[in-house]
Order: sequence, then structure tokens, then C-alpha cells
Amino acid sequence: MKFRVRFAHQIVGIFVLLAILGVAAILILLGINQRWFAKDYYYWSVFKSAGGLSVGMPIRLKGFEIGKISTISLTKDNLVEIEFFIMDTYYDKVLPNSVLELTSNPLGLGGGMFFHPGKGPAEPLPEFSYIPSMDLEEGKQLVKNGLVDRPVGEDPIGEVIASLGPILVQVDSTLLSVEEMVQSLNDSITGVGTGPLTGLIVELETTAGQINRVLDDLELAAANINQLTEGMTDPTGLAKKLLDPKGSVATFLDDDNELYDQIVKSVEDLNRIIDELGDFVAFVNTSQPQISGILEKGKATLDQGRDVLEAVKNNPLIRGGVPERLQQPTTFQSFRDKDF
Repeated sequence: MKFRVRFAHQIVGIFVLLAILGVAAILILLGINQRWFAKDYYYWSVFKSAGGLSVGMPIRLKGFEIGKISTISLTKDNLVEIEFFIMDTYYDKVLPNSVLELTSNPLGLGGGMFFHPGKGPAEPLPEFSYIPSMDLEEGKQLVKNGLVDRPVGEDPIGEVIASLGPILVQVDSTLLSVEEMVQSLNDSITGVGTGPLTGLIVELETTAGQINRVLDDLELAAANINQLTEGMTDPTGLAKKLLDPKGSVATFLDDDNELYDQIVKSVEDLNRIIDELGDFVAFVNTSQPQISGILEKGKATLDQGRDVLEAVKNNPLIRGGVPERLQQPTTFQSFRDKDF
């Protein structure tokens, strides 16, 4: 019993010391795991926008996390400057001509910040050096010149999504051109636009009115001829009046050339109409190349729009995304006329 009392403090001290050593060992192991005692190398880069960027965002190299973004700030030139660090175990990968690439994906697959090292054996870049991003022309030019070790096809979904942008821009431009062409044709047809086609439509309307007037005159003349023929078939009617010295023939011939003047005037009007028709035919012949060019350009634009829309429709990522619309069979039948 005396032995226990005499060495009790020593035994307690040993257990406390062992506990302190265990806690210290745990902290050391935790620090090693959390890289408390490791060296981080800091660098900086510039992007056009902060969209998709965040503090603490991991930086990956071929699937391995080699660093993180530490700070994000806006420069005086309205560009986004980031500061990031690379772990000491991957410091030898930070070679000259290295670039950063920020990829995004609407499906949430394959996005993030990627580090692409430069090619060739060289000394690593010193700390706090500038590493260009592929958002800027400098980084794109390095990749284009083949100075960057950037795997091809690393993110196929992202590449497909990125390729949709130019296609949609082309589709929008084509549809805008088609809309402008249709509007121009509509203005030309209604006669409110400018250009040779509008002048041609106006001339056609004027000539059509003149032709209508000529047809009316011809119709009236035909009616008179019919009436004259019916009168001549009656022996007791028109023939008797024509042979009568006081009949219509004598009256017409004795009118101080009034009937003759009317006939001459009608012939002059007919000649003038024939001259106008000749001028119109000549104008149509001179405008034929312009009309053909307009029609060919419209046909080429419609063909291009149809090809682009077909390519977008066949794309596997947006297939089925556009709802199918019912098409109107004719312009004189609506959906209410269909049988249910």
C-alpha cells in the first residue's frame, strides 16, 4: 500500500506524458495529411470573366489535383486576375509555355480548371510568375503553335457544347438574312421598297392598268361589232337603213370628219399603248440579270439555312429539344377544319 502511494504521481505523470505524445503524433500526422508543413508555389493569371471561378477551386492536371485558386480580383482593365498555388510535389510541372484552361459544362461533367504544362525539358518557372490562360489570345496562340502539352479530346462533351456556339451564331445570321430578304421582297411587291425590283413592280402595275383599259376598249368594240353583225343579218333593218339616203351611212359620212377624227385618235392611242408595251419589254430584258441574281442569292441563302438547321437537328445533344409543330396543309384550311 505504501508502494502505491509513493509512486502514484510518477505513474500519473507517465500516462499524461504518453497522452501528450499521442496527441502530438496525431497533430503531426494530421498536419502532414493537410500539408501544413509543405511548400506551396504561388502564380497568377488573367481571365476575361469570373464566371465559373471560385476561391478554393481545384486545379487539375490529367485528373490529379495539383493546386487551388487562392484569390480572385478585378483589374483596372475590367479583367479578372486570379492567384493560385501549385503543390511542391508538382512544382517541376510548371514549365515555360504552360497555360490554364477553364472549361464549363451544362451537364456538370468534365468542367473545372485545368493546367496544361509546356513542352520540352526546361527549368520550372519561378514563383509569382505569370501563366497565361486560354481565355486570352496569348494562351490560344501557345496551343496553336504546339508549345503546350494539351491532351486532345480530354473533354469531348465540352468540345461538342463549345462547337454549338458558332453553329447557332451561323444559324441566327442565316435566319436574319432570310428575314431581311423576305422583308425586302415584301416591300418590293407592295411597292414601298427601293431597288430595281420595286421599280419593276410599279411599272408592271402601270402597264397592267393600261392593258386593262385596252381590254375594256376592245370589249366595247367587240360588243359594237356584234350589234352591227346582228343588224346586218336583218334584211329589213340595218341594210334598209344603210341604203336609205337619209340613213346612218349618210349621216356618218356627212359629219364634217368627226367620225374620221375619232378613228384617227383611237389609232394614235393604240400606237402609244404599243410603244409603252415595247418600253416595258425592253426594261424587263435589261433588268433580267438583276432579278436572276436576287433569286439565286435567295435560293443559296435558303439552302444554307436548311443545311445548318439540319445539322443542328441531327446533333445528338439537342435532338428532341425542339417540339414538333403541326404544319398547316393549305393556306385556306386551319387546324379547326381537321377531323378529331
